[in-house]
Amino acid sequence: MNRLLQLIVLFSCCFTMLYAQPNDSIAQLSPTAADTTKVKKFNKRDLIPHFTATILGRYEFNTELYTHHFELRHTRIGVYGNVHPMFSYMALVDLTYGGKFSPVAIFAKFMPVKGLSFLIGYDKMPFSNENLLSPYMYYFSDKSFLTQKITAWSDVGGVVSYKWDKVVPFEIKAGIFNSGGFDKQMHFQKALNYVARGTFNFFKGFELSLNYAAVKPEALRMHNLDAGLAYNFKGLHLDAEYIYKWYDNWDFASTHALQCFAYYTFKINKIWLDNVALALRYDAISPNCNGKLNENGEYTIEPTRQRITAGFTMMFIERPCRAGIRLNYEKNFFHNDFEGNEDRLILELIVHY
Repeated sequence: MNRLLQLIVLFSCCFTMLYAQPNDSIAQLSPTAADTTKVKKFNKRDLIPHFTATILGRYEFNTELYTHHFELRHTRIGVYGNVHPMFSYMALVDLTYGGKFSPVAIFAKFMPVKGLSFLIGYDKMPFSNENLLSPYMYYFSDKSFLTQKITAWSDVGGVVSYKWDKVVPFEIKAGIFNSGGFDKQMHFQKALNYVARGTFNFFKGFELSLNYAAVKPEALRMHNLDAGLAYNFKGLHLDAEYIYKWYDNWDFASTHALQCFAYYTFKINKIWLDNVALALRYDAISPNCNGKLNENGEYTIEPTRQRITAGFTMMFIERPCRAGIRLNYEKNFFHNDFEGNEDRLILELIVHY
């Protein structure tokens, strides 16, 4: 607790030295050093750290059981910046995720030439589109089953990335990660997690992503293939993603997960209101195993889930900060006897700096 209080006090003091606002995308939020092979001369302004904070608070109403609660979904604070034209860093933590203090991204990055980078530290594994979004960038209050049940992987590891912005822009990433979690990073391990990701922009507004991950949380190795499509045209954003997952133990049937949605933004451009948006999503997952043993030493297989989510979002300011209100209604189908299968109404406040 003392360390946590010291961290908060340190952030508060350093805000008075703030040089610039963080950019408005997860890719831009990650620190980047010089984009050329020439080493530029740094001055004091280049060394000033940048700070970020995100708070998502919500109210949920269970429309079937008539129960409700308030929740701090995320309370993230972080710092990032450069110490050299080729070296940068990030430290991002969540103070309330699941009611606990949780690291999000803590790493150092080396960028020797334009487009090429090496990262070592704790971070999300570069897999799937929705999984890599920061909470303030979500299109819906809750992530899809695809992300919640399969791709929520973070650990200590290393990632090499190469980005090309000519003719057909693309970015390729490959990483190797521990499989024991943040608390077990000092343990030597025989089995590691492997991941590879490629994104390709064949024409303006369109992106194709292809992903592969082999993860082994405990004794069971799981393989995941992911393909995603995204298209932006004026105010319309279309997105679809599919995962095929199979297990080294072929006693388990393969898992299929799908999510697709449309998000349309109406620009208002008023001082008091930037935009409003309407959203509609379908997501589903077939029987799935998370690869972890329960207290009885057995694997748990979760049943099929399907859901339709309708959303309405008001953004009062989009840049350089973000503040808004989101209302979502989640309708579940083919209910089974498992916790969390009831329909819900969610009201959420979004604040990002």
